[in-house]
Amino acid sequence: MAYFDNNSTTRPLLEVLQAVQIASEISWANPSSPHRQGIRVRALMEKAREEIAQSLAVEPKTLTFTSGATESNNAILSSLAKDGSEPGKSILVSAIEHPSILETAHHCYGGNVRLIPVNSDGVLEMEDFKKLMDLELPGLVSLMAVHNETGVLQPWQEVADFCKDRGVWFHCDATQWMGKLDHCGFHSCSSFSFSAHKFGGPKGVGVLVSSEPVSWIKGGGQEAEKRGGTENFPGIEGMRVAWKHQCISSSDYGKLEDWRNNFEQSLFTQIPGLKVIGHKALRLWNTSLLCLPDFENVQWVSKLDKLGFSVSTGSACSTAREHPSTLAGAIGLSKAEGRRLVRVSSYSDTTEQDWLNLANAFVEALLELESERQNAGVITL
Repeated sequence: MAYFDNNSTTRPLLEVLQAVQIASEISWANPSSPHRQGIRVRALMEKAREEIAQSLAVEPKTLTFTSGATESNNAILSSLAKDGSEPGKSILVSAIEHPSILETAHHCYGGNVRLIPVNSDGVLEMEDFKKLMDLELPGLVSLMAVHNETGVLQPWQEVADFCKDRGVWFHCDATQWMGKLDHCGFHSCSSFSFSAHKFGGPKGVGVLVSSEPVSWIKGGGQEAEKRGGTENFPGIEGMRVAWKHQCISSSDYGKLEDWRNNFEQSLFTQIPGLKVIGHKALRLWNTSLLCLPDFENVQWVSKLDKLGFSVSTGSACSTAREHPSTLAGAIGLSKAEGRRLVRVSSYSDTTEQDWLNLANAFVEALLELESERQNAGVITL
């Protein structure tokens, strides 16, 4: 089975699996316990914090281990709503944010949420953003670094600098960026978040970096009183190993992007009417969001799965929901087009042949779907 759903989750690296197993077998003691075994685990955990923080150019004390970006995003928005925002103060979030940002924003700030529009490629409109900032300085601005469905890069650095100049808190969901692009510059954000399983690490562990301390889970005082509960050291160690591996990775992203582009060009030639969302914008090298000219995305996913290829209808977090993601409406797609979106996302272990085979599979899937539709109208006696 060829796997093309890496924006949903990546395969854990072998070194990560080994690190998690060793930590579970040897370093299983509670890091908050005062005995030697607990102290040893605490020291190893702080080593992981220091290594990751150093590579991000932030202070270790600003880095909190969480269960992943969803918790981190909820934590920063809810904490600022409770402790840092003036009553009635609005916040600005992009119209295409992940549900862990959008839904939390509406839950915590109610009618004070203002959405920043994006263009038809799914890129935040900087002029509209600046106009909204001029109307009223918000208590918080949130923008993801890379869109999880389109792979389109957002102007997060420009927004971070703009907010910093005006003393406005800027949060960046960096989940799809980390492990796939150079992570320099995120220290300019007031806060940012990411998950280990997006870059070969284990599920259930991630990071929130915040320039000012925020607290959201009360308990035993872990994580410097910010997040109570016994820390998941095996997961943290697995994340440290994955992070170290990605930091020294020598992947030729230009070559990987060429393979993706060749795949798209092949489909443009063989499937008339195909659209690639964000095709004209700067995108992550691994992502292609296709708007197929016919048949709903669940049909494509099912057919491709039978042909040996794992793809997605879009954000995995939205698949289980009755309502689709906000992307289609934000970029001006019709409801019918929104139901024909298929996301393809590779990783550093995807080969050029995998891409070539996937292009052929899309063509084969189309022929089979068309054949099945024709035969469905035939009455047999």
